[in-house]
Amino acid sequence: MRGGPADRGPGIAADDRERAFEPFQRLGDRDNTTGLGLGLALARGLTEAMNGTLTPEDTPGGGLTMVLSLPVAEDGLEPGPGGRLSTS
Repeated sequence: MRGGPADRGPGIAADDRERAFEPFQRLGDRDNTTGLGLGLALARGLTEAMNGTLTPEDTPGGGLTMVLSLPVAEDGLEPGPGGRLSTS
């Protein structure tokens, strides 16, 4: 499964994209009254815990798209209570 949010903002320079996933990283954000710079670090950590990837890509026409890719459940596994995978 692959998808993700896109925006039309200024984006992130290619050289800074991996750094954006470091904890407490805000990449020069001047509004330091909101946020801690943990959102992308947490999102990537949770995604990788599910054997997926979270990757920044350019949005056509400007901006940035965060592409979330997650593996499809293996045959014989179905979502159970709370969304957990279990054998039938």
